[in-house]
Amino acid sequence: MGVQNRVFAIYSVVERVVIYVLLVMLILVVFNATWIFSVEIISRLWQRLSGAPPDVASAAEFLHKFSIVRQWFGAFLLILIGVELMKTIVMYLKSHEMHVEVVFTVAMIAIARHAIDVDIEQSQPLTMVGMGVMVLSLAVGYYYFRKAATYGDSGRPESDTPSKDRL
Repeated sequence: MGVQNRVFAIYSVVERVVIYVLLVMLILVVFNATWIFSVEIISRLWQRLSGAPPDVASAAEFLHKFSIVRQWFGAFLLILIGVELMKTIVMYLKSHEMHVEVVFTVAMIAIARHAIDVDIEQSQPLTMVGMGVMVLSLAVGYYYFRKAATYGDSGRPESDTPSKDRL
């Protein structure tokens, strides 16, 4: 087994471990966020039903907790970008070709991460429009890339293209 194959084997194990660890941590974060949200909803309903005045301090605390959850999701996406970049490098080393689909995926994850991190109240409207245009552009580009990959040069789906055996 050559050095390159060993590196690829190590990468494969590392990628799997990172993905599984991320999955378990994401499950915990989603469960925690669901718990926080459920407790807040139930306490707000109880306040309304009991006629107590709204508690502004608890609302501020709730918003602070959810801003932390938003930061956690941004961190998950940042790690996913790193995993996708590692995958891009490995694919390039194996085939000496840049895979456009992976580049689109990394770009879409990066934009999603930025959308989660952005403070809507402090951002300029033009910034939000620009981010929307970037998301739309990436989605359209990815769609046409996949469509071109599916239909190939003939303009028909690959399964409809006559094979040399049937000619």
